[in-house]
Amino acid sequence: MTHPPLEPLPLREQAYSRIKQLILDEEFPPNSFLSERGLAERLGMSKTPVRLAIARLEHEGYVRVSPQQGIVVLAPSFEEILDYIDFRLALESFVVKSLAALPSPDRAQALEAQLVEQAQVVHNPKSPLQALVHADMAFHRFLAALLGNRPILQALERQQEVLYRIAMRIFQKYPQRREQSFVEHQTLCRLIAAGQQAEAAALIEQHILRIKSLLVGAEG
Repeated sequence: MTHPPLEPLPLREQAYSRIKQLILDEEFPPNSFLSERGLAERLGMSKTPVRLAIARLEHEGYVRVSPQQGIVVLAPSFEEILDYIDFRLALESFVVKSLAALPSPDRAQALEAQLVEQAQVVHNPKSPLQALVHADMAFHRFLAALLGNRPILQALERQQEVLYRIAMRIFQKYPQRREQSFVEHQTLCRLIAAGQQAEAAALIEQHILRIKSLLVGAEG
C-alpha cells in the first residue's frame, strides 16, 4: 500500500523553522542584526513569509523588531539561564536518585547502549558541534525516559531549545568540555547501575553546577 506524498510546509512555516534553527545554532549570534531582504535572499523566498516568521519569532522572544535597529537577535538573559540551570538541577537530581535507588540489569544494559550511541558522535572528529550538543542533550532526556516519569520528561522537553542554546554556548567557549561531559556521563551510568544513590546524586549536581560556573566565567 502506497501513501500519498506529504504536503510541503507553508513557506511561512519553513521560514520560521529555518530562521529559528539559525538562531539556535548561533549562525545568527545574539545581538546581531538581520533584515527581511537578507533573510529572504538566504532562504530563497519572498519577504512575505519571512515577515510572518519574524513576527512569530518576536512573539516567542527570539528577536526584537524596532524602527531604529531593525531585527535584533535576542538571547535569554544571564539570570534566566541560571534559572534554567537550577530547574535542571532539581529535576535531574530527582531522576538520578530514583534510578539509582532501583538498579536492574535491564536498566544497566539500556544505559550502556545509550553511552555507545553517544560515543559514536563524541569520538568522531567529523561530528559537527550541533551533533555533539544533540548527543549530550539526548543523554539527559534518556535518563528521564528511563525513569518513566512522563511529567518530568515533558517538562524537560519543553525547555529543550533554551537548554540547546546554553549547551551551544558552553561547547563553543570550552571545547574540552565536550569530552569531559561524556566522561562524566559514563561515570554517572556506572554509579546508577551499581545502585550508588548518594554518589550518583552528587555527580549529577556537580555536572550541572559546572555549567553554571563555566557560564559565570564566560560572562566575566
